[in-house]
Amino acid sequence: MEGKYNIILVDDDFIFLEMLKESLVDNSDYNIVSFQSGEECINHMHLNPDVIVLDYYLNSENPNAKNGLDILKEIHNINPQAKVIILSGQEDGNLVYDFVRENATNYVVKDDSAFENVKTAIGDIIKNIQ
Repeated sequence: MEGKYNIILVDDDFIFLEMLKESLVDNSDYNIVSFQSGEECINHMHLNPDVIVLDYYLNSENPNAKNGLDILKEIHNINPQAKVIILSGQEDGNLVYDFVRENATNYVVKDDSAFENVKTAIGDIIKNIQ
């Protein structure tokens, strides 16, 4: 791997996932790996990601897939210090509270500014690692 920081992106929407990845590839400090399910992410925690960007709804391909909140809990069972940015189209305050309670690092709404907001959120986490 060439970059300094391992970033995992998780979203079941392949096109959105590719667009998100494309928005980040210009940073040569990032090694970016993407998965379309939370279960795949869990299976690759050995990559020791510095940041995970995790969608909330992950069941478009597999109706039985776990949602982002369940995956966040599993990630923190494996690595309690994991930095996870939740990415969701949901603006529900109760849902945001659930993620905060489970120690999500940030919550980004999927809107017109989502790619820029994710980039900023990743940058903020990386600044604190350095």
